[in-house]
Amino acid sequence: MTGPIIVTTDFHARADRAIDRAIALGKQTGHEVIVFHGRSLDPGKEEDAHTISKKIRAVLPPGAGDVQIATEIGHVPQNIAACADANNADLIVMGVAKHNSLGDFILGTVVDDVIRRTPRPVLVVKQRPQAPYAKIAIATDFSVFSLAATGWAADFFPNAQLHLLHAFHMPYQAWNNAEYVVKELESYATEEMQSFVGDLPPDIAARVTTHIANGTVSGAIHRLIASEGIDCVVLGSHGESGFRHAMIGSQANDLLTSVPVDTAIIGPQVTG
Repeated sequence: MTGPIIVTTDFHARADRAIDRAIALGKQTGHEVIVFHGRSLDPGKEEDAHTISKKIRAVLPPGAGDVQIATEIGHVPQNIAACADANNADLIVMGVAKHNSLGDFILGTVVDDVIRRTPRPVLVVKQRPQAPYAKIAIATDFSVFSLAATGWAADFFPNAQLHLLHAFHMPYQAWNNAEYVVKELESYATEEMQSFVGDLPPDIAARVTTHIANGTVSGAIHRLIASEGIDCVVLGSHGESGFRHAMIGSQANDLLTSVPVDTAIIGPQVTG
């Protein structure tokens, strides 16, 4: 990993959390940090690059160091993805728009659109950074994409504990033999998890704690966050067209909005 970290800002308060996290990650990993501000073409709100740069510098935390500034006018998500491509970014960091009345996070159209457009890792920051990530949960379906996501998390966060989670769900038609079916599914998942961990490099495998859960991925992740103090969740992407469904399929968007901790979507590009 040699490319920079791209962090976006719209000058709203929640963007500050993303900036703080990106700068902290840059210091921890040695990555250059580029702060990107995109704006739509609005003749009534024209600002020159120097003015924008001053506004960005004003929201940087103390000791931010030598971060780079980038601005573009036009379609914002497209320009964020283009900036990441032009700089061969290793990570895009973005903040959420707001909370709703249920306590879920609203990603906002820009975050959602960027995830659709780029195969690069995207970290959605929800919490104000207090410390480096210490415990990372990685949802796995035992695919090559899950393997790549695990490798990415291990490389990017070399000091973090890694918690591999696989959730299985009992088919409705098997409810009459619920106990037997659960045991069979759990046994199969345990064997697959052992094989999956065996495919990891030994130094990464040594950092892994495994978890097999009966139920939905969303429910299992929420329980794991509460029981283990998870501070970041990593999801691998299969890279389908449209919204890049994570390996947990249609639950990806639910996880991005409902999980209370920072969440990374790792695109298929990391497999190459």
